Amino acid sequence: MTRRKTLTSAVVMVAAASLAACSSGSTSSGAAAGTPQSGGTLVMARADEATSLLPSVPTDNASIWIIEEIYDTLTVPAQDGKDVQPSLATSWTQSADKLSWTFHLRKDAKFTNGSPVTSADVKFSIEQNQAKDAPFSFIDSIITKIDTPDAHTVVFHTAQPWAPLPADMALYANSIVPKNYGGKSATAFAQHPIGSGPFKFDSWTKGSSLKIVKNTAYWKKNTPRLDSVEFTVVPDSNTRSTQLSSGQIQINEYPSNSSIQSVQKTPSLQVSTFPSSEVDYLGMNTKRKPLNDLNVRKAIRLAIDKKAILKSVYYGHGTIAGSYLSPTSWAHDASIKSTPYDLASAKAALAKSTVPQGFSTTITIPSGDQNASGEAQLVQSDLAKIGITLKIKTLDPSAIVTAKHAGNYDMAFGLYTTDIVDPDEIARFAGTFTGGVHTVYTWFDSAKMNQLAATGSSASDQGTRKKAYDQMQQIIDDNVPFIPLFYVPGIYSYSQKVGGFRPGATGNYFLERAWLAH
Repeated sequence: MTRRKTLTSAVVMVAAASLAACSSGSTSSGAAAGTPQSGGTLVMARADEATSLLPSVPTDNASIWIIEEIYDTLTVPAQDGKDVQPSLATSWTQSADKLSWTFHLRKDAKFTNGSPVTSADVKFSIEQNQAKDAPFSFIDSIITKIDTPDAHTVVFHTAQPWAPLPADMALYANSIVPKNYGGKSATAFAQHPIGSGPFKFDSWTKGSSLKIVKNTAYWKKNTPRLDSVEFTVVPDSNTRSTQLSSGQIQINEYPSNSSIQSVQKTPSLQVSTFPSSEVDYLGMNTKRKPLNDLNVRKAIRLAIDKKAILKSVYYGHGTIAGSYLSPTSWAHDASIKSTPYDLASAKAALAKSTVPQGFSTTITIPSGDQNASGEAQLVQSDLAKIGITLKIKTLDPSAIVTAKHAGNYDMAFGLYTTDIVDPDEIARFAGTFTGGVHTVYTWFDSAKMNQLAATGSSASDQGTRKKAYDQMQQIIDDNVPFIPLFYVPGIYSYSQKVGGFRPGATGNYFLERAWLAH
């Protein structure tokens, strides 16, 4: 869902120009030459460390993309993100009055401790995500009651008709865990989690690496092919690039844009782009003065030269953003365009504010991140032209997460992706105060946004839903709690030995399909 910029995927591919810009000299399918093989350990280096493996707790992609390998959900997004497919549930139907959904579970799924997956486990799992302190409780808040008429049937009753529910059940936070955490406390369970997914938890050395191993009893036969996957934590983008070139790792998760050309020229390596709902943005803490002033936020938006950033930092790998909802979603409002770079208008907006002569503020970026550093320097230069002194503050990635959660920052880059094929999740996550992270840590609160989100989720026809989402996008554009900067495809650099690696449009890695040539 969220990730820091190096730093929280919907229905169609990102703009073709964005994909083409990144895929020269590479394969966009992510398939290595040769026949799929079994065995081996895949090592993926990433800038961020997972925060928790308890499904109902985290909002960061570093956690989410591991959780999706350890646990199963009732449904799963299709590879292209266009619909949901069966997983632990083999089928589902909505009642005639549209106030309940019945899911039928497969009978051959087991947790890695050997116990079967039952409706009681499903009921317990969803109830954990309904807890008030769960960041994604808003997704399941519509569920008023869960019935389990037998071991393989679950009935969800909803307060009103709820179109997104099958898609909601594919959310990582709705992953199925054993009832009562298998007799453990939530804390103890999180330290050694048990799921029914293609991989099972093996070990976690905090600050260094996390390892998952093949679940030999996985219900989907002949998967996964890999023996294990190791996620190493390497914050410095240069170091990750070096490790890939030397063969220490096989996949560099989100390489720095400056390294892509070099990778493309290396015969043993490749770079691929994948459809993604990623929206990169600049967030502003609207609780803090003078960023609580709308005219200040408008001035900042007008003063930022997005074209220059896209060219010099992103190397053209993306498209300039308008609406806060990605073009990959059917709910995207294409009529909302990016605010053009206009210093005269920026100065005029600042002149109307509470700080007409300018002010000093900070932007917090993660240490070791080339992309964020270059981007911050350009924004610093842009804002200086209208009298805003921007100080660049670097923090360890984990410290940035803590600061954002506490609202202890002025400005920061970020990005979000959706985890399900329905726009409901991301429209609320990024657009509402009650969406889990206080409008992506900007603390912007709008009762109208909550109203519209409810309409968008509950209406039975897509036309009515689209109107509600259009209004939500306009409110964000009018109030500028954050500035959508770019729509970006998923970019990965990796060894030619890697086959079958093809992240889904919703971000799922589907590592059970990946393999290594020996």
